[in-house]
Amino acid sequence: MDAFASMNEGLSYNLCVELTVHEPNDSRRADIAFQWLTEGVSAADAEGLIPALPENPRLSEAGYKNVPASAVARRTGVFGFLEVSPADTFGVLYNPYATGALPWLRKQLDRFPESAGARIGTIDPGDGQETRRISLSVTFDEDLPEYVKLVYVVDEAELAAQETSAAAHARLLATIGWAAHRFDVVFGHASYEHAGGATEQEHYTRGPGRVPSINTPLWRSRVRGYSWLTIVSGDIALALGGRPALEATGAFQEIEHLPNGSLLLLATRRFQDYRGEAVAAVKRALRDVLIDAELRQPPPVPGPPTFMVVFE
Repeated sequence: MDAFASMNEGLSYNLCVELTVHEPNDSRRADIAFQWLTEGVSAADAEGLIPALPENPRLSEAGYKNVPASAVARRTGVFGFLEVSPADTFGVLYNPYATGALPWLRKQLDRFPESAGARIGTIDPGDGQETRRISLSVTFDEDLPEYVKLVYVVDEAELAAQETSAAAHARLLATIGWAAHRFDVVFGHASYEHAGGATEQEHYTRGPGRVPSINTPLWRSRVRGYSWLTIVSGDIALALGGRPALEATGAFQEIEHLPNGSLLLLATRRFQDYRGEAVAAVKRALRDVLIDAELRQPPPVPGPPTFMVVFE
C-alpha cells in the first residue's frame, strides 16, 4: 500500500450526486429549487423523520451559534435544519417543514441565494450526538443565471456498510429518479465533495478546464466528467449513437431514458463496485464527448480516493 492510500485507509467521505437543471425562467427555476427542498426531501425520507420534527420553526439569521439547542429535538430524537447562505447573510431555520416555515423558504429562494440546504437526522438523547440521515441542497451561480443545481449528499460509508447499503442505495436512486423525471436535467454526476461542485475529472484537471461554471453551458456537446451515475443530454446521447450504442459498450448496468431526452447511465448497481475496469469502461464509452482535460496527479495528502479518475 502506497503512502497516499495508507493515509486514507479507514476514512469516509461525502459522495455528492449533482443534477444540473437548465431553466431560463426565473420563477420556474425558484419553483424547482423549492420542490427539491420540500417534495424531494420527502421522497428521501424513507424513515419517516419529517413528521417527528419539532413544530417550532425557530429562526436565526446569524447562524448556528445563536440557535439554542432544541429540547424538543432531544425528546423526539430527531433534528432538522434548513440553511440558506446568500452572499451577505446566513439563515438557519429549525424544522423547515412546519407550515409556517414554507413561505420563508420560498421567499429566500426567490432571491437566488448562493445555496440552500436541508439536513435532517437523528440525535442521541444521551450525548446529543447527531447522525445525518438526509442532506439535500440547491446551488445558484451568478455566472450561470439559467441553471440551478440540485445536490444529494450521502456518506460513502452508508453505501458500503452491509447493514445500510441496500436502503441507502434505494433512497439515493429513488430521489434522483424523482427529480430526473420532473425537471430538465441536462447533466448529472456522482463525485466526492469538491469545491464548487467540481466533478472528479474537473477536480484533477489543470487550467480553465477545471472550472464548473465554464463547463456547465457546454452540456449540448460536452460532458464535465464520467461517473458511477452520469446523466447526459439528449444531444450528447445522439452524438454517441443513442441508447443501443451505449448498451453495446457494456459499460452500464442500467440506461434509462428521461422525459427531456437525456439518458441516465448507471455503471454498477452498487457504488462500491465502481472500481478499476468499471471506471475505465465508462471513460471509454464517453471519451469522445468529454471536456478537454490535462489531468494533474493528486497531491500526496489525505483526501478523497482517486479511483473515479483514470490517470493515463
